[in-house]
Amino acid sequence: MEYRKLGNLDVSVIGLGTLRTFDVADDAEVAVRGQIVDNCLDNGVNLIDTAAWYGNAEQVLGEIAWHIRDEFYLATKVRIEGKEAGEAQIARSFELLKTDYIDLFQVHNMIDWQTHLPTLERLKGEERIGMVGVSAMVPDAYPTIMDLMRQGRVDTVQIPYNVINRSVEDELLPLAEELGTGILVMEPLQKGRWVLELKQQPDLTPLRGYGINTWAQALLAWVISDSRVSSAIPTTSRPERIPENAQAADASELPQELRDYIRSEAERCL
Repeated sequence: MEYRKLGNLDVSVIGLGTLRTFDVADDAEVAVRGQIVDNCLDNGVNLIDTAAWYGNAEQVLGEIAWHIRDEFYLATKVRIEGKEAGEAQIARSFELLKTDYIDLFQVHNMIDWQTHLPTLERLKGEERIGMVGVSAMVPDAYPTIMDLMRQGRVDTVQIPYNVINRSVEDELLPLAEELGTGILVMEPLQKGRWVLELKQQPDLTPLRGYGINTWAQALLAWVISDSRVSSAIPTTSRPERIPENAQAADASELPQELRDYIRSEAERCL
Protein backbone atom coordinates (compact mmCIF):
# COMPACT_ATOMS: atom_id res chain seq x y z
CA MET A 1 0.00 0.00 0.00
CA GLU A 2 1.23 3.48 -0.85
CA TYR A 3 0.62 6.36 1.56
CA ARG A 4 0.32 10.03 0.66
CA LYS A 5 -0.17 13.28 2.52
CA LEU A 6 -3.70 14.33 3.33
CA GLY A 7 -2.99 17.51 5.22
CA ASN A 8 -0.87 16.38 8.16
CA LEU A 9 -1.76 12.68 7.81
CA ASP A 10 -0.18 9.85 5.85
CA VAL A 11 -3.20 8.09 4.37
CA SER A 12 -3.52 5.04 2.16
CA VAL A 13 -4.09 5.90 -1.50
CA ILE A 14 -7.09 3.57 -1.32
CA GLY A 15 -9.48 4.36 1.51
CA LEU A 16 -13.03 3.28 2.32
CA GLY A 17 -16.26 5.18 1.78
CA THR A 18 -19.49 4.27 3.58
CA LEU A 19 -22.24 5.92 1.54
CA ARG A 20 -25.23 3.53 1.36
CA THR A 21 -23.12 0.46 2.12
CA PHE A 22 -22.91 1.09 5.90
CA ASP A 23 -26.53 2.22 6.25
CA VAL A 24 -27.65 -1.13 7.70
CA ALA A 25 -29.38 -2.27 10.88
CA ASP A 26 -29.57 -6.07 10.74
CA ASP A 27 -27.03 -7.71 13.07
CA ALA A 28 -25.74 -9.98 10.33
CA GLU A 29 -25.23 -7.04 7.98
CA VAL A 30 -23.46 -5.07 10.72
CA ALA A 31 -21.13 -8.03 11.24
CA VAL A 32 -20.27 -8.00 7.53
CA ARG A 33 -19.28 -4.34 7.88
CA GLY A 34 -17.03 -5.37 10.74
CA GLN A 35 -15.32 -7.81 8.38
CA ILE A 36 -14.94 -5.04 5.81
CA VAL A 37 -13.15 -2.85 8.35
CA ASP A 38 -10.97 -5.76 9.47
CA ASN A 39 -10.04 -6.43 5.84
CA CYS A 40 -9.16 -2.77 5.40
CA LEU A 41 -6.69 -2.90 8.26
CA ASP A 42 -5.28 -6.23 7.06
CA ASN A 43 -4.61 -4.66 3.64
CA GLY A 44 -3.11 -1.38 4.78
CA VAL A 45 -6.22 0.76 4.25
CA ASN A 46 -6.14 3.33 7.06
CA LEU A 47 -8.77 5.94 6.09
CA ILE A 48 -12.53 5.58 6.52
CA ASP A 49 -14.92 8.31 5.41
CA THR A 50 -18.51 8.61 6.59
CA ALA A 51 -21.14 11.30 7.21
CA ALA A 52 -24.12 12.18 9.37
CA TRP A 53 -26.18 12.13 6.16
CA TYR A 54 -25.38 8.46 5.48
CA GLY A 55 -28.23 7.00 7.52
CA ASN A 56 -26.94 4.53 10.12
CA ALA A 57 -23.35 4.62 8.82
CA GLU A 58 -21.83 6.57 11.71
CA GLN A 59 -23.59 4.41 14.29
CA VAL A 60 -22.55 1.18 12.56
CA LEU A 61 -18.96 2.33 12.25
CA GLY A 62 -18.92 3.32 15.90
CA GLU A 63 -20.28 -0.05 16.98
CA ILE A 64 -17.82 -2.15 14.97
CA ALA A 65 -14.67 -0.05 15.23
CA TRP A 66 -14.60 1.86 18.53
CA HIS A 67 -12.16 -0.66 20.02
CA ILE A 68 -9.68 -0.22 17.14
CA ARG A 69 -10.13 3.52 16.79
CA ASP A 70 -6.39 4.19 16.97
CA GLU A 71 -5.72 1.94 13.96
CA PHE A 72 -7.32 4.13 11.29
CA TYR A 73 -8.02 7.75 10.42
CA LEU A 74 -11.63 8.84 10.60
CA ALA A 75 -13.40 11.43 8.45
CA THR A 76 -17.02 12.52 8.70
CA LYS A 77 -19.25 15.41 7.63
CA VAL A 78 -21.89 17.84 8.84
CA ARG A 79 -24.90 18.54 6.62
CA ILE A 80 -27.73 20.62 8.02
CA GLU A 81 -28.90 24.25 8.08
CA GLY A 82 -28.21 26.51 11.06
CA LYS A 83 -25.58 26.98 13.75
CA GLU A 84 -27.32 25.25 16.64
CA ALA A 85 -28.50 22.39 14.46
CA GLY A 86 -24.99 22.03 13.06
CA GLU A 87 -23.40 21.97 16.49
CA ALA A 88 -25.94 19.36 17.61
CA GLN A 89 -25.28 17.19 14.56
CA ILE A 90 -21.53 17.45 15.06
CA ALA A 91 -21.87 16.46 18.72
CA ARG A 92 -24.05 13.54 17.67
CA SER A 93 -21.34 12.36 15.27
CA PHE A 94 -18.82 12.17 18.11
CA GLU A 95 -21.37 10.23 20.16
CA LEU A 96 -22.33 7.77 17.41
CA LEU A 97 -18.72 7.18 16.38
CA LYS A 98 -17.78 6.58 20.03
CA THR A 99 -14.74 8.82 19.86
CA ASP A 100 -13.55 12.10 21.36
CA TYR A 101 -11.35 12.94 18.36
CA ILE A 102 -12.10 12.99 14.62
CA ASP A 103 -9.20 13.35 12.22
CA LEU A 104 -11.12 15.20 9.51
CA PHE A 105 -14.48 16.96 9.76
CA GLN A 106 -15.97 18.23 6.50
CA VAL A 107 -18.85 20.44 5.45
CA HIS A 108 -20.96 18.09 3.35
CA ASN A 109 -21.70 19.36 -0.17
CA MET A 110 -21.05 22.92 1.02
CA ILE A 111 -24.41 23.00 2.83
CA ASP A 112 -24.47 26.22 4.95
CA TRP A 113 -20.68 26.28 4.88
CA GLN A 114 -20.56 29.92 6.06
CA THR A 115 -22.11 28.75 9.34
CA HIS A 116 -20.31 25.46 9.83
CA LEU A 117 -16.74 26.40 8.91
CA PRO A 118 -16.29 28.67 11.97
CA THR A 119 -17.62 25.87 14.20
CA LEU A 120 -15.17 23.38 12.71
CA GLU A 121 -12.32 25.88 12.92
CA ARG A 122 -13.09 26.34 16.62
CA LEU A 123 -13.10 22.57 17.19
CA LYS A 124 -9.78 22.32 15.38
CA GLY A 125 -8.38 25.01 17.68
CA GLU A 126 -9.66 23.00 20.66
CA GLU A 127 -7.89 19.92 19.22
CA ARG A 128 -11.12 17.93 19.04
CA ILE A 129 -10.69 17.55 15.29
CA GLY A 130 -7.50 17.39 13.30
CA MET A 131 -8.45 19.03 10.02
CA VAL A 132 -11.25 20.96 8.36
CA GLY A 133 -12.51 20.06 4.90
CA VAL A 134 -15.35 20.52 2.45
CA SER A 135 -16.98 18.26 -0.09
CA ALA A 136 -18.88 19.09 -3.26
CA MET A 137 -20.63 17.13 -5.98
CA VAL A 138 -21.05 19.80 -8.66
CA PRO A 139 -18.62 22.07 -10.53
CA ASP A 140 -20.71 25.14 -9.64
CA ALA A 141 -19.26 24.88 -6.12
CA TYR A 142 -15.63 24.75 -7.21
CA PRO A 143 -14.97 28.52 -7.49
CA THR A 144 -16.08 29.02 -3.88
CA ILE A 145 -14.03 26.04 -2.77
CA MET A 146 -10.95 27.36 -4.53
CA ASP A 147 -11.40 30.71 -2.77
CA LEU A 148 -11.48 28.85 0.56
CA MET A 149 -8.36 26.94 -0.45
CA ARG A 150 -6.52 30.18 -1.24
CA GLN A 151 -7.62 31.64 2.09
CA GLY A 152 -6.17 28.63 3.89
CA ARG A 153 -9.49 27.80 5.54
CA VAL A 154 -9.70 24.18 4.37
CA ASP A 155 -7.11 21.44 4.72
CA THR A 156 -8.87 19.00 2.37
CA VAL A 157 -11.39 18.89 -0.44
CA GLN A 158 -13.52 15.88 -1.38
CA ILE A 159 -14.73 15.78 -4.97
CA PRO A 160 -15.91 13.27 -7.61
CA TYR A 161 -13.17 12.33 -10.06
CA ASN A 162 -13.01 9.38 -12.39
CA VAL A 163 -12.11 8.34 -15.91
CA ILE A 164 -15.29 9.93 -17.30
CA ASN A 165 -15.87 12.82 -14.86
CA ARG A 166 -12.71 14.92 -15.13
CA SER A 167 -14.06 18.42 -14.46
CA VAL A 168 -11.61 19.03 -11.59
CA GLU A 169 -8.54 18.62 -13.81
CA ASP A 170 -8.51 22.12 -15.28
CA GLU A 171 -8.38 24.31 -12.19
CA LEU A 172 -9.08 22.62 -8.85
CA LEU A 173 -6.42 19.91 -8.96
CA PRO A 174 -3.66 22.27 -10.14
CA LEU A 175 -4.53 24.67 -7.31
CA ALA A 176 -4.52 21.81 -4.79
CA GLU A 177 -1.05 20.84 -5.97
CA GLU A 178 0.15 24.44 -5.68
CA LEU A 179 -1.26 24.91 -2.17
CA GLY A 180 -0.72 21.41 -0.81
CA THR A 181 -4.43 20.87 -0.20
CA GLY A 182 -5.39 17.24 0.40
CA ILE A 183 -7.71 15.69 -2.19
CA LEU A 184 -10.17 12.89 -1.40
CA VAL A 185 -11.84 11.32 -4.41
CA MET A 186 -15.40 10.08 -4.12
CA GLU A 187 -17.09 8.06 -6.84
CA PRO A 188 -13.92 6.70 -8.49
CA LEU A 189 -16.20 4.03 -10.01
CA GLN A 190 -19.23 6.37 -10.36
CA LYS A 191 -21.20 4.43 -7.73
CA GLY A 192 -20.19 1.24 -9.52
CA ARG A 193 -21.79 2.29 -12.81
CA TRP A 194 -18.54 2.28 -14.76
CA VAL A 195 -18.11 -1.39 -13.78
CA LEU A 196 -21.69 -2.62 -13.97
CA GLU A 197 -22.89 -0.81 -17.09
CA LEU A 198 -20.25 -1.97 -19.55
CA LYS A 199 -21.52 -2.64 -23.07
CA GLN A 200 -18.48 -4.78 -23.76
CA GLN A 201 -15.49 -6.01 -21.79
CA PRO A 202 -12.34 -3.85 -21.68
CA ASP A 203 -9.05 -5.40 -22.70
CA LEU A 204 -6.81 -5.47 -19.62
CA THR A 205 -3.84 -7.10 -21.36
CA PRO A 206 -1.55 -4.00 -21.38
CA LEU A 207 -2.30 -3.42 -17.66
CA ARG A 208 -1.53 -6.83 -16.21
CA GLY A 209 2.13 -6.03 -15.71
CA TYR A 210 1.00 -3.51 -13.10
CA GLY A 211 -1.04 -6.08 -11.19
CA ILE A 212 -4.33 -4.92 -12.69
CA ASN A 213 -6.60 -7.93 -13.16
CA THR A 214 -10.08 -6.37 -12.99
CA TRP A 215 -11.71 -3.35 -14.58
CA ALA A 216 -12.47 -1.91 -11.12
CA GLN A 217 -8.74 -2.02 -10.33
CA ALA A 218 -8.02 -0.26 -13.62
CA LEU A 219 -10.46 2.55 -12.78
CA LEU A 220 -9.02 2.97 -9.29
CA ALA A 221 -5.47 2.91 -10.64
CA TRP A 222 -6.42 5.62 -13.15
CA VAL A 223 -7.53 7.89 -10.29
CA ILE A 224 -4.66 7.36 -7.88
CA SER A 225 -2.02 7.52 -10.59
CA ASP A 226 -2.78 11.24 -10.56
CA SER A 227 -0.26 12.30 -7.91
CA ARG A 228 -2.46 15.23 -6.85
CA VAL A 229 -4.94 12.75 -5.37
CA SER A 230 -4.33 11.88 -1.72
CA SER A 231 -6.79 8.98 -1.52
CA ALA A 232 -9.68 7.44 -3.44
CA ILE A 233 -12.51 6.16 -1.25
CA PRO A 234 -14.63 3.54 -3.04
CA THR A 235 -17.56 1.98 -1.20
CA THR A 236 -18.40 -1.70 -0.96
CA SER A 237 -20.73 -4.06 0.89
CA ARG A 238 -18.54 -7.08 0.13
CA PRO A 239 -15.48 -7.82 2.30
CA GLU A 240 -13.70 -9.58 -0.58
CA ARG A 241 -13.63 -6.32 -2.53
CA ILE A 242 -11.21 -4.77 -0.05
CA PRO A 243 -8.09 -6.74 -1.05
CA GLU A 244 -9.07 -6.33 -4.71
CA ASN A 245 -9.33 -2.56 -4.29
CA ALA A 246 -6.14 -2.40 -2.23
CA GLN A 247 -4.21 -4.18 -4.96
CA ALA A 248 -4.89 -1.22 -7.24
CA ALA A 249 -2.40 0.72 -5.11
CA ASP A 250 0.36 -1.32 -6.77
CA ALA A 251 -0.42 0.62 -9.96
CA SER A 252 -0.33 4.07 -8.36
CA GLU A 253 2.57 5.07 -10.63
CA LEU A 254 0.82 4.05 -13.83
CA PRO A 255 2.46 5.86 -16.78
CA GLN A 256 0.45 8.43 -18.69
CA GLU A 257 0.18 6.26 -21.80
CA LEU A 258 -1.63 3.58 -19.78
CA ARG A 259 -3.87 6.17 -18.13
CA ASP A 260 -4.77 7.26 -21.66
CA TYR A 261 -5.37 3.63 -22.59
CA ILE A 262 -7.78 3.13 -19.67
CA ARG A 263 -9.64 6.26 -20.67
CA SER A 264 -9.96 5.11 -24.28
CA GLU A 265 -11.17 1.68 -23.15
CA ALA A 266 -13.77 3.34 -20.90
CA GLU A 267 -15.03 5.44 -23.79
CA ARG A 268 -15.15 2.34 -26.02
CA CYS A 269 -16.91 0.08 -23.54
CA LEU A 270 -19.34 2.39 -21.76
